[in-house]
Amino acid sequence: MIKRYFSKQYSWDSLSKIIIFTIAVLQITRWLILPQFMDIYYHLLSAWGFNQAGGYSGWDFWQYAPFGRVNIYPPFFQLFLASLLKLGCGPIILAKIFETFTPLLFIFVLWRFIRFHFNPASAFFTLVACGSCTAFYFSLINHLPSTWAFIFGITALSFLFRARILPAIFFLTLCFYTHIGVSWFFGLTLVIYALYDKEYRQKSLLILMSAIILALPILIQQFSALGLISVSGVNLNERYQSQIKILDYFLAAGGIYFVFRFKGKHYLLVSFFLASLIFLTYPFRFFSAEGYFPIIILAAFFLYNLWHRSLLHKGLKRILVSVIIFMLFISPTISLSKLPQDRKVTYKLKVADAVFSNLLFAQGASIWYPNDYVEIARLIKAYSTPKDIVYCNLNILGLILGSVSGRATANALLPEIKSSQEFDPIAQAGLIILTKDLGSVYRNNLVKAYSLEKISQTRLVEIYRNSLALGQIKVHKASVPFWLIYLILGLILGGWGLTRLKGRCLKKE
Repeated sequence: MIKRYFSKQYSWDSLSKIIIFTIAVLQITRWLILPQFMDIYYHLLSAWGFNQAGGYSGWDFWQYAPFGRVNIYPPFFQLFLASLLKLGCGPIILAKIFETFTPLLFIFVLWRFIRFHFNPASAFFTLVACGSCTAFYFSLINHLPSTWAFIFGITALSFLFRARILPAIFFLTLCFYTHIGVSWFFGLTLVIYALYDKEYRQKSLLILMSAIILALPILIQQFSALGLISVSGVNLNERYQSQIKILDYFLAAGGIYFVFRFKGKHYLLVSFFLASLIFLTYPFRFFSAEGYFPIIILAAFFLYNLWHRSLLHKGLKRILVSVIIFMLFISPTISLSKLPQDRKVTYKLKVADAVFSNLLFAQGASIWYPNDYVEIARLIKAYSTPKDIVYCNLNILGLILGSVSGRATANALLPEIKSSQEFDPIAQAGLIILTKDLGSVYRNNLVKAYSLEKISQTRLVEIYRNSLALGQIKVHKASVPFWLIYLILGLILGGWGLTRLKGRCLKKE
């Protein structure tokens, strides 16, 4: 009876929909504690900067203000946010919306891709493997442009397998305009897959080369700034934040074995793994975020093949069901950590680290306080002009407050890209935000040295005016204005729509 039931497509689909629905419910119930992660504020501030510039700016004048730095971040997601801000959407509500629904869209797109191009059973096991790693799931929420780039890349591969070249080129091009690392991940995947599978070799390389040509404007901007990028300090910090799933890696190794047994389209799965080595320079991303994606796919493929063998062996079937439950609700993790004052790395075993468990029992954000940000932002607007610069002794808080209040900041995120020149941020900023956990002696010395005047305070911070501030925001005119961006996008979508309409007409004839 079990064999007959699970031989039907709708049975696997029903189980998959239960998992998707459960994750969606648990995710939406977190609405009140979101936004929980910090990266969205970087993108919101960049979106605000684009609105000041009147379009895409190749110079980041809204961070490290008033001097700024070169802007190499792919702009698609930020331009989308900028358009929503122009329509009157508030930054906090936008952060909540994108952190709530982006991971759900990713999971749905991935499930549909595996379901239609492999089989419904593999799609179900992909959801199981997705539900095993909380670090990966939370990276989908925190690294939003990366998640959107994954959505575009998976969609491009789907069009590749359907022999629809133009849509595949369009979505892979969007990858390059959305995230640097993920775009090259999919680019390398296509190259490696072309080496394995002759059937899709020509189409894969055509799609990749066309996308690279269309992405040349942003790629030239990025390559021209290579000498200004330094990842050493970031790598040093990130490598001690990795979270490793031992069981999942063993399952993925089994998946690689079956890939070489079945060959054909399955070579895509091992191509994902080889391409993921591009993330090795960021150990956390390789083990716990973007680089974990192939582990999910390969582990799911192994579980799928194990299921087929379990239909003949009842003992194996019980083991497999236990593994599925274990991955969905337990899934232990080895977590690395190292505080700045520590001399050695510490290892900690998290026993229950599955997505279901963490979403169900997590208490939410204990560090981030969106309501407090809104209150501080209101005071910043009241005591400053739009040209004034804000600085906070806590770097990420300075960035957050700049994005929520609509002010340039002398702080900055994405430390790989340094300021265009060395400068004293307190001397340049008109408003100085000092957290209340700052030592009183150090605070008093700052106040005296810069002649700061305390003008307000909240539960978290004290706000000072710097009447001797040397700097104000220096807005750079857009490299590509909004009207041209909208025109190009409109022409592309219009052409695509006409092509689809023509195709439907030909089918009817």
